[in-house]
Amino acid sequence: YVDESRRLLEVLNTRLEGRDWVAAGEYTIADMMIYPWARAYVWAKVDVADLPHLCAWFDRIDARPAVKKALTIPKAQPQFWDSQVNPDAFLQENAARFASDVKKG
Repeated sequence: YVDESRRLLEVLNTRLEGRDWVAAGEYTIADMMIYPWARAYVWAKVDVADLPHLCAWFDRIDARPAVKKALTIPKAQPQFWDSQVNPDAFLQENAARFASDVKKG
């Protein structure tokens, strides 16, 4: 999975060379749909430091006000996998971890 994820991120990096957005000269549904999967590179254990066009694309999307707001409100549902977890504490921890992971990219 790691190798294939890396390969696909390289394809995206190539696509973004010389352009700001994936499919057009402006932010479109294509960017919105690809972003969550691509941004999950942190959890997929893929290094993207050497993919400059991809990293610049992340920066452009991360700078959007609606994205900034959305990144502060992930709503994981721990009760689906661990009934012993305190949901409120988990949500706070998860939101902090998610924001931290995104800022690392």
